[in-house]
Amino acid sequence: MSGPYAENSIVMDIETGQVEPCLQFEPDGLPGDQWLHRRVEFEVDLDHAGVIDRYALPESNEYEVRIVEVPPGEELRLGDVAALHGRSGGGDLVEVLGRDSIPKEWVNNVILLSDYIE
Repeated sequence: MSGPYAENSIVMDIETGQVEPCLQFEPDGLPGDQWLHRRVEFEVDLDHAGVIDRYALPESNEYEVRIVEVPPGEELRLGDVAALHGRSGGGDLVEVLGRDSIPKEWVNNVILLSDYIE
């Protein structure tokens, strides 16, 4: 599959049956504001540069991490992020289908990436 998903990625659509804890990076370098990453897939031992590379984030002086809870009944597309912006990619990528952006009420917290990985 082409686009934001890695060429060899298995991409599947699911419907959430329970709250799905996710992360959203800003900036993330993908069109639209419906892109997330499953919190359980986040590798806590990655350093700042490792997170930027794994999630193929664009150049920025600072990154925000939004803690998001996707409610039950939402349709998601899951795969691995492609190599973009000169980054390796390979981290998980979640697209919230049928939405152009994440509703503000889904966002529980916003923290700087440097603080999140400490």
